[in-house]
Amino acid sequence: MARYSDSDDDRVVVVEREGGSGLGALLLGIAIGAGAALLLAPDSGEATRARIRREARRASEKARAIVDDVTDDLADTYERTLERVERGVGRARASVRERARDVSDTVSSKARAVGDAVTDRARDAADAVDAGRVAARQAKAELERAVEETRRAYSEARRAPRMADDLAAGPDAGPADNVGPA
Repeated sequence: MARYSDSDDDRVVVVEREGGSGLGALLLGIAIGAGAALLLAPDSGEATRARIRREARRASEKARAIVDDVTDDLADTYERTLERVERGVGRARASVRERARDVSDTVSSKARAVGDAVTDRARDAADAVDAGRVAARQAKAELERAVEETRRAYSEARRAPRMADDLAAGPDAGPADNVGPA
């Protein structure tokens, strides 16, 4: 990124670099080394060109070796990372399965408990209804008995004043003599 200073008349460019692989620096170093060797070489042109070819070949082989090493390192790192990720995914899947099983077991257990509670409540309600029917029948029978006793008592109570009048009139009196409010 370039920055300019406003306080000076001369503009200054500052180049900031973020980290890199170093491969570019290596190739730059090789090129500078080869150029310096050409300038400082005490040999003839033919010998210098042969030496440059040799050095270029050595530099190319070193660059290939470095690229191969980096490629191998990257491949190994990729494989190790892939294995770690696959193990992590396997553990995560196993954990999810286990938790799902736990949740399923818990839900099943709770559902059974709720079902049992509902069944118990239904049974209790049915027992209460049956007990209510029995109590209603008993109450009806008692009520009918009480009504019957009341009717009997009422009938007897109505007959009692007539009997007393008949007894008071004597044995000779007939039903016609007994005229009065009953």
